[in-house]
Amino acid sequence: MAVFDVFNPLKNVTPRFTEEKLSEIIEWFDENSKPLLIIDNGEPINVITVEKIKDFLELKKFHRRDFHYPSYAEIMNEVEKLKAGIIRMITKDQFIYMLDKWILMPDIKHELKLAFKVFDTEKRNFLETDDFKVIVTTYADVFSEAETRELLRDANVRGDGNIFYEDFVESLFQVAPELYQLEAQYLYENPNEDPSVLPEPEETLPTPTATEGDSKTPVNDKKDS
Repeated sequence: MAVFDVFNPLKNVTPRFTEEKLSEIIEWFDENSKPLLIIDNGEPINVITVEKIKDFLELKKFHRRDFHYPSYAEIMNEVEKLKAGIIRMITKDQFIYMLDKWILMPDIKHELKLAFKVFDTEKRNFLETDDFKVIVTTYADVFSEAETRELLRDANVRGDGNIFYEDFVESLFQVAPELYQLEAQYLYENPNEDPSVLPEPEETLPTPTATEGDSKTPVNDKKDS
């Protein structure tokens, strides 16, 4: 088993960023790094501090659906794994390696539930049997008549004739856990259109409170004669 090299963490790792996003990360690093690290009396290496990592994350360059924004403790945990907890500085490859660990990939179970939800226009959390039959015989990998009958039998989890699709998806993965190995794709290419992603909470400025020395009457700073 290969030994992990903290100064070459990308040796056996292919970053999952798009070329455009990776170029953006590298450009930011080059603009904000300084040659502060010297290893074995070699040439100074450009690095950024932990504080700079926090500054980068505060820029919110990634959508929340695609990226886990770490806490300070999580940042330091990764920094310490890179043996940089004392100096609190990391190299470009270490920076890319850390960010890549926080990328979120599509969850096939979640995306499947979301796909059924698209057809649930009345937001009842279930689909009628006829609607479900149309979906599985029309879209994506079309099912045969026999496969459809078997699927409908399994899908009627509650036995009332309606297909509660979240229950169905859960039971499907319990019966066939190998489905977890399938590669998933996002149903909504644009993350801003994904209804399962809650919008960013709006920042509200604190309401100024009057202090004991406040007064509505203008203060006259002239001394009495």
